[in-house]
Amino acid sequence: MKPTLGFIGLGFMGAPMAMRLLNAGYPLHVYNRTKEKAGSLLHQGAVWKNSPAECAEHADIIFSMVTNDSALRDITTSIQTTLTAGKIHIDCSTVSPKLTAAIEKEYRTSGRSFLHSPVLGSIPQATEGTLLLFVGGSDEAFTGVESVLKILGSKIWRFSAAEHASNTKLIMNSFIAGMIATLSQAFAFAKNSGVDRTVLLDILQSSSLHSPMYQAKGKSILEGNFSPRFFLENLLKDTNLFRDAAQAYSTPSPIADTVKQMLEEAVSRKLGKEDYSAVIKILP
Repeated sequence: MKPTLGFIGLGFMGAPMAMRLLNAGYPLHVYNRTKEKAGSLLHQGAVWKNSPAECAEHADIIFSMVTNDSALRDITTSIQTTLTAGKIHIDCSTVSPKLTAAIEKEYRTSGRSFLHSPVLGSIPQATEGTLLLFVGGSDEAFTGVESVLKILGSKIWRFSAAEHASNTKLIMNSFIAGMIATLSQAFAFAKNSGVDRTVLLDILQSSSLHSPMYQAKGKSILEGNFSPRFFLENLLKDTNLFRDAAQAYSTPSPIADTVKQMLEEAVSRKLGKEDYSAVIKILP
C-alpha cells in the first residue's frame, strides 16, 4: 500500500510536482494559502486541508515548496505537533542553509525526520518529472522516500546534511543569476551596436558556449515575453541567500554582488513579479 502524501505550497513549481505524485497513484492531501491554486489537484482527487498542521496530520510523507525562510519556518512551527515520529518532512524550497541545518537538528532531537531536497529545473521539468534533486539528510530517511523522489526527478544527488543540499542549490542559482546578467549585457551591447541578436543566439548554439537557458531566455527577450517562470524578485532573494552563505564561509562573491545591484534596480522599477529575464529592462 502506498504511503499517503501531503504537499504544502502550490505555486509555479509546487503544483506540477504535486500533480505528478497524484498521477502516480499516491493519496495526496494538499494545502496552500490560496485554495484556488489547488483547483486542478482537487479535481483530480487530491484532498484539501485547512492548514499545514492538518495536512501533516493525515500524511506519512509531507512535501513543502515555499518562497522563503519565513514561510518554511511558519510551516515547521505549524506542523510540530502533528508531524509525529516516523513521518518524514521533505522541503524542496530554496532557503538558507542556516535554517535547514537548524530544522534538521530540531527534528532529529524530537525523533522526527527532515530532508532538504531543493530542485533544479522549471515548470516543464516539474511537469515531466525530470527535475534535478539535491537531497540532504539521513540515509534512513532517504531510503524511506527514494522511490517517491524518483517520480519528481531524473537524477538525485545525495548529501549527508541538509545544509549541504541547500548550499548546492544556492550555487546553482548563482549560475542562473550570472548567466542572465551576462546575456542581458550582451543583448544590450548588440542592440546598441547594430549586431543582430538572433545571430548571437545562433552563434552561441553552434559553439561550446551553448546553453539551453541562453536560447530560451534569449528568444523570450526578443519576443518581449516576460511572463514569469521564475519571479525576478525571487532570484534577488536567492542571490542574497548566496551572498550571505558565501560570507559565512569567508568566500568572496563579486559576481553575485554585481548581479544583486542589477536585480535590486529591476525590483525598484516594479519588475519583481516579471520573469527574471526582465532584468534586461534596466539596461539602456
